[in-house]
Amino acid sequence: MTDEQIEQLIWDEVKKRDITFHDMIGLVNENIDPNPQDKTMPSNKRARINRFSGAFGSERMQELLCVGKYCPYSYLPPLKVSLQDLFRFWWNRCVEQDLVIEEILDDIFSYFNELMRPTEKKEKEMDRTLDFTQVQVSFFSRDLDQAA
Repeated sequence: MTDEQIEQLIWDEVKKRDITFHDMIGLVNENIDPNPQDKTMPSNKRARINRFSGAFGSERMQELLCVGKYCPYSYLPPLKVSLQDLFRFWWNRCVEQDLVIEEILDDIFSYFNELMRPTEKKEKEMDRTLDFTQVQVSFFSRDLDQAA
């Protein structure tokens, strides 16, 4: 899908579900006023429950883009848009690319820095192995005799 097709798909879903800006920013299961500028009727008559069942933006986008009925308990349901297309859309329209490139390059540098780190010579450690044949266990029976 092209970026334009993805954007149109999202707008179509928003219109089909009659989602308003107040749905986008409102809390889940909260009553919202879909048209606070309307003064012809009281706000309690205009109020309705938020159209989204997800609390976060990522969950709400999953609701809009999922194939079939959205289930909030399903982790990453199949979407109508491929991950590659979503990533391209995000890259082209949603991020400050210069800042993201800095982060990417920094992460790549850190990755190679760790791969190139010399292995540290271990200091000779004290032998911490125990030979249980040399350990006397008679103290258990002595303790039991004294307890009785």
